[in-house]
Amino acid sequence: MLIRYLFTLLLGTSLIQTCLSLELNGIGSYKQLQKEFYIGALYLDQVNSDPSAILANTASKRMTLKVTAKRWSPRRWELQWQNDIAINNSFDNDPELINQIMFFTAFLEDNLTTGDEILIDYIASAGTIISINGVVIIETRNAKLFNNLLNVWIGKLPPSGEFKTHILGSDKASQQALLNRYNQVNYGYSRSNVISSWIQARKDAQLAEQRKQEAEKQKALAAKQEKAKALEKAAQEQQKKTYIPPKTITKKKEPPKKKKITSVAVESTAKKSKKEIAAENQYYLDLYRWELIREVRNVVEYPEWAKRFGQSGQAKLTFNINRNAEVSNISGDNSGISPLLVTELERAILSAAPFILPPDALAGNSWTITIDYTFDPKSDLQQPLKRPIKPKSLVSADNISRADYKATLSNYIDDVTGIIMGRIEYPVWAKQLNQKGKVAFEVEINRNGSISISEKTLSRHQILNQEVLDAIKASEPLPPIPEALNLNRTQITIEYDFK
Repeated sequence: MLIRYLFTLLLGTSLIQTCLSLELNGIGSYKQLQKEFYIGALYLDQVNSDPSAILANTASKRMTLKVTAKRWSPRRWELQWQNDIAINNSFDNDPELINQIMFFTAFLEDNLTTGDEILIDYIASAGTIISINGVVIIETRNAKLFNNLLNVWIGKLPPSGEFKTHILGSDKASQQALLNRYNQVNYGYSRSNVISSWIQARKDAQLAEQRKQEAEKQKALAAKQEKAKALEKAAQEQQKKTYIPPKTITKKKEPPKKKKITSVAVESTAKKSKKEIAAENQYYLDLYRWELIREVRNVVEYPEWAKRFGQSGQAKLTFNINRNAEVSNISGDNSGISPLLVTELERAILSAAPFILPPDALAGNSWTITIDYTFDPKSDLQQPLKRPIKPKSLVSADNISRADYKATLSNYIDDVTGIIMGRIEYPVWAKQLNQKGKVAFEVEINRNGSISISEKTLSRHQILNQEVLDAIKASEPLPPIPEALNLNRTQITIEYDFK
């Protein structure tokens, strides 16, 4: 990790001399919801209005931020920078860069105030150097960090089109008033001392964390060695064991080809009461919502930046969808959650919804749907969805032939068997120990997809039995039994031969 904490109020002489030779390229006002947070200025060795050329230029550069807000809280600083960095930069799985960005976005211990100055420098002979009120907080050996931060200003999604245009040097004549304000914003030495105290606190906390991690590392190593011994011993045991399955992350799948939710052929509504008609329509709406939620959940992918930033929480969006599966008017109050997560849920809705057509029997031409998704770095499991129960007036309308019945049941069994078998993997330890054998369990599936399990054939290796049992339990709930079968439950046998 290249972050270094330096207790100094003055930057190196070479740094100052280098930056004095730079020219002001452009200056802009960073605002959110009409509130100005800072005035930003970009300095280059030569004025340039081409973002690609600026980023590719290996000469020294400087970004200057002078805070104009009376109060810029650590929380708001963190969310603004993390969101701006993520939407303007492709994810780079570089641990060093990620650590630097994490430190920069979470550095503040208290509010920034009017006059505070953040300098972000790239020095060709040194790398990236970031300082606050003259106190250096980060030094790196390359331009990666600088370019990620510069992309916030001149990337594809800057704070505003006007801000980007001004930073790139357009219409300088109209920016004189802003430049005058910029030159008047300054910090006092007392603020430098405050920053230094933050650095010391961070340094102490980091040292304590390093000691804690080292202790945990030693503990984990000892536990791993104990586990290896236990597995070797277990390989020789013959008796059956009771197992507790670990939490399993559900695998994602791409949105399906456009399909229509099946609605049964119903008798003329003239023979039904208003109450029955209303119940049937509500059923079809609930069925449509159920199918939409399932597909959207399958499409959601945890944004890599959000996961690395530790961002979590429940995003909720409401939208309109018409009979052609066209989505409009997406909205929702998600002020307490990262915009990255809200944007991902919106993307998933727009990706999945057009592939799910509403049932023909659903009354109306458009409907309002609400979908939520809980983002948790530890698991992507969501609250189980219960398939809507068909009203009695529709149950009586279901009639299928014997051949269709057998085909439907056979397809269902193939589907649920495939779901479970797809989760089974040959455990690494078992393969290394050359453990082999057949494992089989009876699985009883209830109408709603819940299951109960009983043993049928167990191998003499508990790790193999465990793997199959884990796969079965992790698949719950399975897809509900098709209503056309009119079954409360059915059974399947899951058998796997480890060889």
